[in-house]
Amino acid sequence: MQNLNKELEKSFHFPIEQRLDDLFLKENFWKCLYTSAEEQLHYWIILPNSLKPTSLHKKEIKGLDLTIIGEYTRIDDSPYLEVSVGYEFCKYEMNTSDWLLKKLYIMGEQILNYRVIEGKTTGEYLDVLTYKKMPSGDEVISRFTCLKDFDKERNGANHFCVKASCLKKDYDNLALNIFQIVSNWDLTNKSDWQMAEVLVPFDFDFTEKVLFYYPASWQGGFDKTSNEDCVRVVLTHTIDEENKGIINLFMYPENLFTSANQVQKNALRNIYNLEGVSLDISEMVKIETANPFIKSLFQMEGEIDYSLENFSANIRVYVIQTNSGWYCINLVGPKPNLQNYFWEVNKRTLEIIINSFNNLKMEHSQEYSRIEIPNSKEQSYKVFKGKNYTKEEWIRYEEQQWLKNNNKRK
Repeated sequence: MQNLNKELEKSFHFPIEQRLDDLFLKENFWKCLYTSAEEQLHYWIILPNSLKPTSLHKKEIKGLDLTIIGEYTRIDDSPYLEVSVGYEFCKYEMNTSDWLLKKLYIMGEQILNYRVIEGKTTGEYLDVLTYKKMPSGDEVISRFTCLKDFDKERNGANHFCVKASCLKKDYDNLALNIFQIVSNWDLTNKSDWQMAEVLVPFDFDFTEKVLFYYPASWQGGFDKTSNEDCVRVVLTHTIDEENKGIINLFMYPENLFTSANQVQKNALRNIYNLEGVSLDISEMVKIETANPFIKSLFQMEGEIDYSLENFSANIRVYVIQTNSGWYCINLVGPKPNLQNYFWEVNKRTLEIIINSFNNLKMEHSQEYSRIEIPNSKEQSYKVFKGKNYTKEEWIRYEEQQWLKNNNKRK
């Protein structure tokens, strides 16, 4: 997701509403039914009449951990247009948007525009327009969309993406056709559960009834030092006997503190005071939340280094305020890297906890809209190590962390 110059970014429109009339669609498109692999991989997709299958057999893309299951190319002298469908199986729950972002980075695709679309309970998805200059010198514009579905045979989720590509010089004429392709496909045998894991409910009577979900692969328990002024819950994610994430939830009565900063300082005091620990963390900021049962939500993020154990990790901290209590959730786990999805899994787990906090139906507030088309790249998104980051700059910073930690075992 390297930056393009601003002029190139502005050169390509990004339609999000179909403007092709029904008669044109009926005369120029056909419905392809894919049934060449396992039942859980069957899909349908609407394609132009000029495109026909060239390969329907699984093809592993080396270095990308992506399996292509369908490829479609033109059969006439119309402008070059190519469509491919690929997937990857992942055992643990994460956002398909995060999955696709990493694929785009590895492929060298440069993002021109995108929108994030959030399912009510299933996380975030991505619709994205990209640019890439090929070794041949050809400049290619592609549009990707994605989805995921539970795989009952393997107990996890298949993450799918569709890619439609054309030459840069032809994009203006093909933009609506491409949008039609990437917005009209789905799984034929989609399950009733579009997540990798079942969710476990947490239920505890505190100053109020505290409820939320977390993925079943996490193990939870109460800390023995809990008392009436502070209850601590610990969730751990152990994979192959290694800890890949630990979440601490601290619960406090509402009248015990007057600010979110007081809450996080109390919850993190053992970290702040631990010998050999260096903590670089962003300033605490108030952020938007879709959860109508949360009065206020605050967030900070950074890095933690523990010299005595030669340990370095990502840390995320959220403070929740309700009408009856303060809650601090902090997660320590692997930094972003290209070797695995542990950072993405941890991020998604936090989102599930926050979205379902006292809100097991995961209802959204009426004021909250999560169909997003970024249009203000200069707005400050996060302050970290004394630097203001826009959202785009923060994504690039996380990409740098992917590379920095790619060859390190986490």
